[in-house]
Amino acid sequence: MDFFEQQDKARGLTGYLFLLFGFAVVCIIISIFCLVSFAVGFERDLAALAWTFELAVISSVGTVIAVFIASAIRISWLSQGGKVIAESMGGQRLSQNTKDPLSRQVLNVVEEMAIASGTPVPPVYLMEEQGINAFAAGYSPRDAVIGVTRGCATKLNRDQLQGVMAHEFSHILNGDMRINIRLTGIIFGIVFLSSIGRILTNIAYVSGGRRRNGKDSGGGALVILGIGLLIIGGIGGFFGAMIRASISRQREFLADASAVQFTRNPDGIAGALKRIGGYSHGSKLKSAGAQEFSHMFFSSGISSMFATHPPLPIRIKRIDPNWKNTYPNTDKISATASQSSQVVGASGFTESADSVPLSQNQAPAQSWSNRQERPQSAQTFLKSEGKIDNEKLAQVRSLIASIPASLVEQAKEPFGARCLLFALLLDNKNLEARKRQVQMIENQAEEGTFNQTEKIEPFLTNLSCEQKLILVEESRPAIAELSKNQFSVFQKLIVQLIGADESIDLFEWCLHKVIEFDFGKQHYPRQLHGRASIRSRISDCAVILGALSHYGQEGADPKPAFKKGIQALDRSGQIKLPASQDCGLSSMDKAIERLNKMSASEKRSLIDACARTIDHDGKTTDIEIQILRGIACALSCPLGPNL
Repeated sequence: MDFFEQQDKARGLTGYLFLLFGFAVVCIIISIFCLVSFAVGFERDLAALAWTFELAVISSVGTVIAVFIASAIRISWLSQGGKVIAESMGGQRLSQNTKDPLSRQVLNVVEEMAIASGTPVPPVYLMEEQGINAFAAGYSPRDAVIGVTRGCATKLNRDQLQGVMAHEFSHILNGDMRINIRLTGIIFGIVFLSSIGRILTNIAYVSGGRRRNGKDSGGGALVILGIGLLIIGGIGGFFGAMIRASISRQREFLADASAVQFTRNPDGIAGALKRIGGYSHGSKLKSAGAQEFSHMFFSSGISSMFATHPPLPIRIKRIDPNWKNTYPNTDKISATASQSSQVVGASGFTESADSVPLSQNQAPAQSWSNRQERPQSAQTFLKSEGKIDNEKLAQVRSLIASIPASLVEQAKEPFGARCLLFALLLDNKNLEARKRQVQMIENQAEEGTFNQTEKIEPFLTNLSCEQKLILVEESRPAIAELSKNQFSVFQKLIVQLIGADESIDLFEWCLHKVIEFDFGKQHYPRQLHGRASIRSRISDCAVILGALSHYGQEGADPKPAFKKGIQALDRSGQIKLPASQDCGLSSMDKAIERLNKMSASEKRSLIDACARTIDHDGKTTDIEIQILRGIACALSCPLGPNL
């Protein structure tokens, strides 16, 4: 499955949704005009206005404004990130350092899925609900969260939990979360008319009392308007629920299929669905927000005539055609965590010989810029993306376990995570630059930051480039806990540390983009993808390919490498290699800003062209793969680790 293509399809589905919404609003406008005309006919002073063009304009504008404002406010609230949705349903965020075996298992499974797919590791919220359910919420992969019920954590084994998480991650990768938020906002806007009707009815009731006391006259129009709006809003909500249900059911089928493809283990997600069927609590939720967000869950959280999920038997049969229509007795299953999760330490993996105190020194080895030869080409690496099977997850698990536990523990909390990232940027070759970096940290960071950074630094010297990137990934949730002011100071200091030697290489630029685009997601939200084509952004593509060509050829002529990449985007032969000074980091910043307005599939084409450029000299290196991942991250098209 090409997830970039799926995101574009999701955008097309959103456009279809808005078309239906527009049609619904037109019907509502006409209905309200008829209602208002009928109502004002009861008032002598206003009767002449009934069924006129002027009243049509007034009622139409008023209806559009009311529905649009209500929808916009709701969507704006939901677009703050999945955190607000999780908290509105009573979810409590799980600490990254928890030692509870069940919570640890959930966090480990989510972490492995995120790293394997290249998406930011999302925060995980636990809901104290007995039903077996889960959800993914957020406006984009950058602000996504995963919600899990207590029943899901206690009644599913590790493989089944992994299947559920794969289902939720497919919603993230397929762009379903944005559709879900817009669905919720649109329906809220339509149903809001009923709220207006209820208000008018209450006003009419009060004015009716005054009328009986001889203090007021009229009020018939308000009664008609109030009751009419209640009916229109109810009918609008009825059809809105139908639209939501039909779209949601199809997206659930897609997510189930994606989960099987991710894990290569149909028994995982099928087993989870079977346990829901054999459980007295099923997947039902008691939260007040379950009704509004029912379409976001793994399985139906409420009983409704407009079910947002296909029936369990149909979902199971699609995954397991040989199913005998029997369910296990889930009520008798006790809460257990898998052996692999029970033996993990606070950092989330088995303690190894490398897990030593931070005061111990280690001999320096490779740095960020070491160029390790790899037999795998960049294009082969891209072809392996989107396939998250058991073997890949085992490799991710092994890669995490190969990192000293003390480093992972540092990445789990905000202060340690910042020190860890500062330590990754300390210059061990240029003493003058290092002195400047030390001064920057001591002057701008919290007291004790440099001391801790200095303790962490020796542990990084023996790590591979991929292990360092894993640590960067691990630090995301902790950095997300910073306030906007704290993050602003942190981001500014990162930029200064990178530029301390007065020369920023391409890898440092990519690292900065990861921090800028992913770490600041909750403070500086930006649109995920646009609609622009490569043709309209070809000069910006040339800047990125030009930088890769000048950077990766080690003194050789960069033109052939550039030609190899640009031909994949433009066969006219008119696009020439930009001069090296026109491919600097500031030029790349401007290019990335414009390239982010392209569609997801067009971005994928650019990433493929970058891989072709990198592979031209036949010496694809580990650092070049990481640069490719950095560019992909800056384009909101994340790539997983090079395994």
